[in-house]
Parts: sequence; C-alpha cells; structure tokens
Amino acid sequence: MLDTRAVMRSLPLVASVLGRKYGVTVTIGGTEAYTDGCAIHLPALPVDAPDTFLALARGYVDHEAAHLRDTDFAVLKAANLTPLEHHVWNIIEDWRVEDRLVTAFPGCRGNFDWLIEHFFGGKVTATTDDPAVMFLNWLLLTVRAWDVPVIGKQRDSIAAHLDKLYPGLLTRMACVVEAVCTSCASTAEAIAHARAIVVELGKATETPQPASGTNPDANQTGGGPDGAPGNGNQPTASPWERIRNLLHAQEDELPQEFGAILGEALKLETPASDGLPVNVATVTHKVSWDLHPDDIAEAKRASTALRTRLHGLLQAATVSRTHGARSGRLDPRRLHRIATDDARVFMRKGTRVGINTAVHLLLDCSGSMTPNIRLASTACHAVASALETIGINVAITAFPASHDPASTEQKTVGRLVRHGQRVHSRLLMSAVGTTPLAESLWWVMQEMLPLREARKLILLLTDGDPDTPTCALEAIRHAERLGFEVYAIGIGAVNILQHLPGRHRTINTMAELAPAIFGLLQGALVGRRAT
Repeated sequence: MLDTRAVMRSLPLVASVLGRKYGVTVTIGGTEAYTDGCAIHLPALPVDAPDTFLALARGYVDHEAAHLRDTDFAVLKAANLTPLEHHVWNIIEDWRVEDRLVTAFPGCRGNFDWLIEHFFGGKVTATTDDPAVMFLNWLLLTVRAWDVPVIGKQRDSIAAHLDKLYPGLLTRMACVVEAVCTSCASTAEAIAHARAIVVELGKATETPQPASGTNPDANQTGGGPDGAPGNGNQPTASPWERIRNLLHAQEDELPQEFGAILGEALKLETPASDGLPVNVATVTHKVSWDLHPDDIAEAKRASTALRTRLHGLLQAATVSRTHGARSGRLDPRRLHRIATDDARVFMRKGTRVGINTAVHLLLDCSGSMTPNIRLASTACHAVASALETIGINVAITAFPASHDPASTEQKTVGRLVRHGQRVHSRLLMSAVGTTPLAESLWWVMQEMLPLREARKLILLLTDGDPDTPTCALEAIRHAERLGFEVYAIGIGAVNILQHLPGRHRTINTMAELAPAIFGLLQGALVGRRAT
C-alpha cells in the first residue's frame, strides 16, 4: 500500500495528482517552467524538496491549470490587445480563473493565498517604484486584496503615495476597477474590463490635476524591482508624462506577469540536490504489430502454465470464513440464538480473495534489445494474459516510444495496453533508441497512482542497461519508499542485478518464463518479497 504522506511530498507525483485532478497535462523535464496553452511544463524536479519549493510548485500548477481550464485563448487572440491592455487583462484574468478553480476545488484557496502573500505581502514599496509601475502595482494589489485582505496594507501604502502625485486619479479609477469584482464571468468580459480601465486611464491624463507639493520623482530614473515602462531615456519625465508613456508601452517595458514571476521563482528556488533532478517520460505513439501466430501459440502455452500455478497461489491466498445462516450445516456454537427466535444457527462458508493488486509491465524496447525484442514481446503477452485471466489489473508500456536519430531526447513511453483494457496481441515492435529507464519508471508511478488496487507492482522486462544507472537506481529506491514494488525479468543479461538485488530473474527462452515469473510473483502476491 502506498504511503500517502510520502506521495504528497514527492513533487513528480504531486504534479501528476494535480494535473489529473484538474484535467490538464503536466510534463516534467528540462530547465524552464512554462505553459503553451495545451499543457503545463515543469522543470526537472528534485525528489524531495523543502516546504517553500513544494508550495511554489503546487501553486504554479494550480495557477496555470486555472488558465488552461477557463481562459478562452481564441477570444484573447482575436481581441488583439495592446501591451498595456494585455497586462491589465492578465491581472484581471488571473484573479478570475483562480476564483473559478477555487469554486470547483476549494482546497486550492490555501495555495493561492500563500502565493499572493509570498509575492505581494511586503515586497512592493511605494517610494522607490516608478509612478507608472506603482499604478500597475496598485491595480494588482487592489484586485488581489479582494481574496487576500492582508495585502491591503501594501495597496494602501501605494495609494497614499499615488494620491500625492495624481490627485483624484485613484478615486476615478476605483469605480471602473470595482466593476470587475461584480461582473467578470468570462475571458471576453475580462478583456472588456481591461479596455475600460485603460480608456479611463487615458481620459485621466487628458485633464490631469496638479500634484500636491513638489515632484518627488523629478530626478528619479525609475525602475524598482519590476522595472519602469518607457522611461529609460526620460529621467526627468513628470509623473503624468510617465502615465502617458505607460499607455504606449511595449511588452518588454511592462512588469512581468504573475505566471512568469512564478516560473522564474521555480527556476531560482530549485534546491540543491546531491542526486540528479527528476525528469518524467512523456507519452507518444509506439508502432506495434500482431505477434506471429507461432509466438502467440508459444505465449499461450506459457500463459497456461503460469496461470495454473498462479491460480493455485490465489487459492492458497484466499481467506476462508464462516457466518451464521438460516440453512446449511448446524453450528453448535450458535444454538443459544434459538432462545431469542434467531434462526441463524447454521454455518455457511464464505471466501474472500486476499489479493488486491495491479501489475504494470514495463518493456524495454531500446536498440540493445534488438536480439531479444521478439522474446520480450511474447513474454509480455504471456504474462499479461495469465494475470488478466486470474483477475489482476494489468497494463503494458514500452520505452522508448519514439526514436529520432537527430535528437538526443529519447525520454518517451508508449502505451500498449492500458489498465482496464483487454490484453491483445499487437505487441510486436521494433527495438530502437536509448534506455530511459529512470524517466519511464517515474511515468509508471504517475500512471499507477490513481488505481484503486491497494498494492501496485511494477514488473520490468529489460536487458539491464539503462541510460543513467544512478537515476534508475534512485527511481527504484524512491518507488520502494513510496510503497510501489519493483521486480524485473532480465532477458539475456544480468546487468539489472545492480538495481534489483534479489528481486529479479534471468531468462533466455520462453520455457524459462513460467518458473521465473512464478518465482517473483509468488512472493509478491502473498505479501512478501521474492528472494
């Protein structure tokens, strides 16, 4: 049984849980965090991370998932917003989609509140920012304070400074901004509100009121932590001139949007680790063909032998019990019930199968497996058929799934049989590419995580030559700590010994398959390790 607490501290699995929960794709690998409109991409993650980094990663997935679920990117593209309109829209849309996600998944509220306080609860100052950036910060904090009132102090501090520079501006803008809170149910409405805010800001610059006192920004070169819009060559621009410049600012002259800030924070906050960070394989199509009839016949013979032995094992693992009944064999221990007119004085036997297990077959189809791929494919069919027949939830995955000679990126897997799908004979495939065992194991862990079966076994069929032995060993060890059970069949090789001591068998012919598999599964299915 999996250790739930350990799973929720394992970032690669947490990301998988969140992605599945929200109905979005989350991939892990590389060095950047970003969203392409279809999936969320996280950088390679540490296996174990401190609380702050864990919260950042969870918050990033929540935030970007909210956009993937509710932002209408087609409407946004058609709107053709100016850079400032897009920036204001993003502030509004961030709040809107997060609020929608919280409605569907209330547990997200804590993640979002932590993020807002972490990034905005004390880092925005009113005296060092360029006035135009200060206005955008005021707008951001005003919107965010609707859900996290604690940041209202930072908003009010900025507002007090802006009131001196732009008397009456915030009062004028407040009415337009507050309209967002009362009516913003779609991306289109968020766009309309953003345009209204920019239009009102433009009108305010046409009839500006003089600032009270002297201009504290006359000699300011601007910037602050967010950078200033369009004022790099205008160190003496007046506050109102800077607002006018803001209206025509380009994208690179505006502060970063929240998603980009989160992505950079993930990259910068990645904790140092003694081991290599975790990359997870991605799913692509794996071309496969029907096994040769002779191979199917051989697999059937092996499957029958294996099924016969496993069936006996299942019977031995079945728990027998008795219960009271109104017919059957008389039970002297229940005769006292007659005094209370309870007719359940007979004994009836019942059975309860003590096996609640899912098995995932992970087939190595790298180039080094070329001499053995036919044997391996046939073995997978035999094992999966036998397990399916006795009621075990079985799946088959091949790795790598694709091979591009011009690319070094081979971290892919291909689904051949999914959990819950009937086992078929389209399992013959070509053996090409490298052996991303570590990445594939992490993917299998993600795939098996939501299964209902209490016990989750991973059975690897390989020649035992992974790309990165250290990473593969770490993935195996982490799987064991989480509660997965990893076993292996070495085909024509024994290199897997260094990764799975005592939990592997080696075969060279199909005749050796049944005893090898039985030797492993006998211990696994009755709750003890094979030796």
